[in-house]
Amino acid sequence: MGIPDVGALSLGQWTAIVKAWNVAHASENTPPAPPTVDEFELAYARARGLH
Repeated sequence: MGIPDVGALSLGQWTAIVKAWNVAHASENTPPAPPTVDEFELAYARARGLH
């Protein structure tokens, strides 16, 4: 997405991104599943440059 510091986003910006992501990636009958704890931790570490 080209956002170097996800932590710098406001709550409103983050909400808009999540809503757009859910619309873009949802199937007709099944909403997208949230990431697992491990997937989330890895993505967070990568966003912070820790991995």
